[in-house]
Amino acid sequence: MPIYPFRCDACAVEFEVTRKAAAAAEPAACPACGGATRRIFTAIGRAGASSKGGDASGGTSGGWSHGGHAHAAGSAGHSHGPVNPLAP
Repeated sequence: MPIYPFRCDACAVEFEVTRKAAAAAEPAACPACGGATRRIFTAIGRAGASSKGGDASGGTSGGWSHGGHAHAAGSAGHSHGPVNPLAP
């Protein structure tokens, strides 16, 4: 399944959602704060890699990843503070 990156409008957390292509345009709530998000568009990378590096699958379908590590669907959330989109 394709991986779609999102950014939270409220807390700036970036995360990825794995979902079917037919559901690509559906909104995604922020896993950190529940706020509204926007899908972000990035350059095409290698399959299975998140935009921050590492495996974006989290080992399960329906999970999300950010900052180079993943969370399985339904896992407890935590905060990393604001994400700097310009950081390497």
